[in-house]
Amino acid sequence: MSPLELVDDRFEKLASELRAARPVASEELRERVRTLAPPAPRRLELSLNLRRRLPAAGLAAAASALTVAVVLGVVHGSSSHPAAAVKESAVKPPDFPGRVDQALKVGSLVPRTAALDSFGLYAPGPSGTRLQRYDAVLRVRVASQEELSKQTQDAIAFTRRAGGYLAWSAYSAPGKGGNSELVLRIPIERVQAAIAHFTAYGDLVKQQIVLKDLQQKVDGLTTTIGGLHKDIAKVESQLAGTLSPEQRAILEQRLRDDRTRLAALTSQRSSTVRRAQMASVALAMVVGPKPAAAPAGRFHRTIDDAGSVLAREFELLLYALLVAGPLLILGGVGLLAGRMARRHSDRRLLERA
Repeated sequence: MSPLELVDDRFEKLASELRAARPVASEELRERVRTLAPPAPRRLELSLNLRRRLPAAGLAAAASALTVAVVLGVVHGSSSHPAAAVKESAVKPPDFPGRVDQALKVGSLVPRTAALDSFGLYAPGPSGTRLQRYDAVLRVRVASQEELSKQTQDAIAFTRRAGGYLAWSAYSAPGKGGNSELVLRIPIERVQAAIAHFTAYGDLVKQQIVLKDLQQKVDGLTTTIGGLHKDIAKVESQLAGTLSPEQRAILEQRLRDDRTRLAALTSQRSSTVRRAQMASVALAMVVGPKPAAAPAGRFHRTIDDAGSVLAREFELLLYALLVAGPLLILGGVGLLAGRMARRHSDRRLLERA
């Protein structure tokens, strides 16, 4: 018999003796063990702490968001809205069409140097001493299609009574809406009265006025035209004398060129002067409801801005949940699966014991 077989025989005998001598717990000991309550696991304590702390953390986050919204609302409510209120009051249309119509009926003209409040106007007046190009853009909101048609006809009639004319027009009234666009040429001395009359049609949405000086351009053209007159007179006096055929041909060509240039410059000066005499008013009228007035009080403005900030914070929170939600769900499923596996393993160990 080899040494290895002898060791194996001894090992088997020793293992058999150990199995036979294995201590067996009595029934009394087993009952005592069953009655003992196992100590609460630390995981349960941690979960209880989390359940207590999560509501407090949520309340703290909500309080922080509300505080930020109120602070921003106070800051914006006290700084931004007053400027908007000033802007709205600056374009409030005057209500005095009767005075303007009466001034035009009696044939009086609005003085070029009149103050802006002589008719309660909200438009700068042209210069009384220099030629200027006057362009105005007006956008007015009217209440209905009936008002749109009525005011369009009134604007054309008023322009004709003021000595002007209609340059271009477009009218459309689909469904319950509508818009009317007019380009009017009005004598510049009556443009302030016209603007006041047009802005009284409804709610003034936009007003833009551009003044461009034309006096310098006209003075330059006048100087150039005067020089051409002198050159033409000089050439004509030279042609009256004795000249060679070549010299006469050169002078005659020069005379034709000067006269052509003189005609072009004279026409340009005339058109520039006419442009300075007639102002251009682009009037656009649209059908639409009157917008809701902004909160006037500081408290209302603060509440409105705070609500906007809270809505924005809620949008950001919802976006974060949408992005991180799947990851949180996967993590929760993993934790739950791990806990179930550990419980199953503990149960098996207890059953073996």
